[in-house]
Amino acid sequence: MSLFSSKKPRRRRPPRRRREHLLEVTATAETERRRRNQKVLLYTCEALFLTGLLVVAWFGVHLFIENFFTKNKNYEVRVVEVNTDGVMSREEALATTGIHEGLNIFSLNLESAQGALTSIPEIQSARVERILPDTVSISIEARRPVAWVAPADTGADPSTMQTACLVDATGVMIKPHGFEASYTRLPVVYGVPTEQWRLGDKIAMPELLAALELLRRAAERSNPEVKLRAAEVSKGWSITAWNDPQTRLTFGPEDLSAQLDRLQLILLHVGQTSRQIATVNLIPTRNTPVTFAGETPPAEPAPTLSKAKKR
Repeated sequence: MSLFSSKKPRRRRPPRRRREHLLEVTATAETERRRRNQKVLLYTCEALFLTGLLVVAWFGVHLFIENFFTKNKNYEVRVVEVNTDGVMSREEALATTGIHEGLNIFSLNLESAQGALTSIPEIQSARVERILPDTVSISIEARRPVAWVAPADTGADPSTMQTACLVDATGVMIKPHGFEASYTRLPVVYGVPTEQWRLGDKIAMPELLAALELLRRAAERSNPEVKLRAAEVSKGWSITAWNDPQTRLTFGPEDLSAQLDRLQLILLHVGQTSRQIATVNLIPTRNTPVTFAGETPPAEPAPTLSKAKKR
């Protein structure tokens, strides 16, 4: 080789690293995949472990409850105290609720038993409760009839009318267990289409509730007494009440206390005379219209616009 040769030595190119980079990427992806699989396996094992613990705990609690409560002979019902308030017999109450001696006291569905009792129209409320360890108490409150209701005044005794029925203070139609002589002395509210409702239904007539309230408040009045044995509510905007067939008292459905106050003043004043009241319209707050037996009653005023709307 000549010393003066002009040929320059070749430079070596750096080695290619593509394959090395490819290997690194492949190794990194494989590592990440392995880590993900490990995490999934770990989470799965943890979930299975927790599920197993829950299952074991559930079976343990269930076994504990069975051994100490639901299958424990100490909690079997041995005494059932029943107060039916005259609505039904003890046997009927037990049959309705499904409660009897020998059942486990914790297996009883108290809410269902109470619902079965209150579904009976004659029962206003019922209470069923556990008294540990072996006693169940059943208390029933009966609906108390306060008046008869009938479509119209036919002059017949309401207790003998096919279309008449009894109601409690809230207007619920009831048929008491048995018949008592005191029912024949209850007041009557006429103008109620009883065929539209069934036993156990609440009669949806605000004027009926107003009439029942009027009868209740009148019975509490004394000096002088306010005696009312019947009322008529067919007009809707007013209540016509009476005790004597020859006397008619007209009330508005609102502000009953003030109207009864006015009536007592009138009765007190008339009681000092020998005159007999024929009609009284207690709706006006001043100058109450009053007629006496033998006089021609004034024409009844038409309902105002506001009262017509309420009707």
